[in-house]
Amino acid sequence: MLKHEAGAIDGSDIEELHDMRVAVRRLRAAVQLFRPYLPRKRAAALRKDLRRLGRALGPARDCDVMLANLEAYRAALPADAREALDPLARRWRKQRKRARKGMLTYLASKRYDTLKRRIAAFMADISPPEAGASPPEPATATENGQAAALPAPGEPLVGAEAPRLIARRYAKLLGYGPSLHGASIETLHALRIDCKRLRYALEFLREILPPQAKAAIDDIKRAQDHLGEMNDAYVAGEALRRLLEKWQRAPDDTRHPPATRESLGGYLAYCDDRARSHAHTFPAVWQELTGHAFRRRLREITSTSP
Repeated sequence: MLKHEAGAIDGSDIEELHDMRVAVRRLRAAVQLFRPYLPRKRAAALRKDLRRLGRALGPARDCDVMLANLEAYRAALPADAREALDPLARRWRKQRKRARKGMLTYLASKRYDTLKRRIAAFMADISPPEAGASPPEPATATENGQAAALPAPGEPLVGAEAPRLIARRYAKLLGYGPSLHGASIETLHALRIDCKRLRYALEFLREILPPQAKAAIDDIKRAQDHLGEMNDAYVAGEALRRLLEKWQRAPDDTRHPPATRESLGGYLAYCDDRARSHAHTFPAVWQELTGHAFRRRLREITSTSP
């Protein structure tokens, strides 16, 4: 998160904000995944603060995505059609400027500075001793002769807990099955979030999992990306629809000539078609994520001892 903070503030490379936002999401997912083994009140407060930070970053990132997708669409158009969409590009750039202003205000706030200090303190409290520090008793000799701490009696081991942590997130995913036919965008967005949580769980535990984990992570990422592209098209389409409705209430507004409205309608049709296409092809992606092969792979992952 801190690595991409300066780039997100600078704003010249939109991937910096994206990477910072992903880091915040991964932090939240980590706290949630390991919640049973963390100080309850501190973990709950940290998740709440991270959610607030995510909301501060979100609108600016959404604007970045809409503008990037608009520019990709415009690049394939003739010059006159590209120019006809200039008013929309200017409008979204202004919207991005406002969103970034709100984001920068938060990142310069005392609240954000306090959050960073709390994260650092939290990490220091739960981190193992640094190399060279005297280990607590009891201890045993490792292969290189160094003393290493054994877990206290009753303390859960990662290898023993991992199958349950992964299975619980996969069960949550399977729960969407009965409601996917004609599912709303809100339902599919929630499904995408739970895809991320399962993927992050596998990635967090990757060091103790067998090689099959990589293929499972790739499968989940494909489903996540598919839903993400569908959601981006839907969000852009809704924004365009609201804008067209606003312009229709002012038909004599010469700032928005017929060519611009026509081009806007064309882009709206493109976004709607893209969202429908991804919704239409999602059942095949879902089958890959819930079919026999994926379930077998997940069983192999969770049944193999580290």
